[in-house]
Amino acid sequence: MLTNRRISSTALGALLLIGIAAALIFPTPSQAIPLEQTVAPEQTAFVNPYFTPAPTDCPPSAGLQNGDTAVLTGGVLIRYEPNPSAPFIVQFQENRVFTVLDGGPMCVGGYNWYPITGHGVTGWASEGSRDGSRYWLTLLRRADEPEFPCLTPLNLTEGNRFNVNVNVRMRAAPTTSALTLTVVPHTATIVVLEGPVCNEGYNWWKVRATVVNFTYEGWVAESERAGGAEYIHVPRAAPCHAPLNLDIGEQARVIYNDEFPKRLRSEPSLAGAVLAELIENVPLVILDGPVCANTYNWWKVRVLSSTPIEGWLAEGGPANWWIAPVSEFR
Repeated sequence: MLTNRRISSTALGALLLIGIAAALIFPTPSQAIPLEQTVAPEQTAFVNPYFTPAPTDCPPSAGLQNGDTAVLTGGVLIRYEPNPSAPFIVQFQENRVFTVLDGGPMCVGGYNWYPITGHGVTGWASEGSRDGSRYWLTLLRRADEPEFPCLTPLNLTEGNRFNVNVNVRMRAAPTTSALTLTVVPHTATIVVLEGPVCNEGYNWWKVRATVVNFTYEGWVAESERAGGAEYIHVPRAAPCHAPLNLDIGEQARVIYNDEFPKRLRSEPSLAGAVLAELIENVPLVILDGPVCANTYNWWKVRVLSSTPIEGWLAEGGPANWWIAPVSEFR
C-alpha cells in the first residue's frame, strides 16, 4: 500500500509539472484580438487645422520675356530651382537689376517663377505673391527697347558730305564697345553712307572719311548722348556752291580722286534710283542742268557707251570734282 501511494504521488507531481510547462508555452490571452481592425462609424479622422494644401494654380503672370531687364526687390530669395522648398543661392538686401532668361514663367507652389541672371548669380526667383496682390520681380525694360532713348536724329541722307566739329572716334560697329578704327580729326570731311542706328542713347551714322591719306568706313555718333554737343557739323541752310561752267551738248568725262565710282541716278537727288556706277574717264554728254539738291549741283547726262543711258550725275565739289569738260584733257 505504501509503495502504491508513493507511485501515485510521483505521477501526480509529473502531471503538475507538465501542466505548468504547457501554460508557459501556450499562454491564454486576457482578451481576444480581432483579426481585422475596424473603425466605429461614429469616429472621425483627425485633421491638423494648421496644414494648408499646396496651391495647384498661380495668379496671372506679368509676362516677362527672355532678355527683358527686371528689378528684383531686396529681401527676395534667389533659389536653385523653381520651388519654394528649394535651397536658396543668395538674398540681396537691396533692389537689384537682373536679366530674365528663357524658361519662365513656371507655376510651382502657387508662385510664378522666372530664371534670372546678374551680379554673378543665376537662379530662380518668384515673381510675386500667391494671390497676385504684390509683385517683387518687375519689368524695367523690354529686350528690344534701347537702354537709353535717342533724340530725333539729324536729317542726313546717303552721300551727304559734312565736316566734324571735334575729333571723333570712328568705330567698327554702332556701339561704344566696338573697335575704334580711327579718330576723324576736327574739320575733316565725312561722307554719309547709311544710318541712323539708335544705340546706347546715340544716333550712329556709317560714314567714309580719309585720315592721313587712308580711307576708312565706319560708324560715328552724331552728338553727345541726350542732346549734347554735336559731333557732325550740319549747316542749317545748305546751299550749293557755284556750279561748273558746262554747256548743254558739251562733252565731258567722269573724274574723281577718292577712288570711288560715281552713281548715275534717275533724278537730281540722292533719293533717286541708282542707274549705274560710273568709273573714271567714262565719256558723257551734258543734256540739262544744273539742279541744286542735297548740297550738290546735278547735271542730266547721256553716257556714251555701247548701251547709251541717261540720268543725273552730281558734279562733286571744289575738293573733289566728279565731272570735267573734255577740253581740259586736250
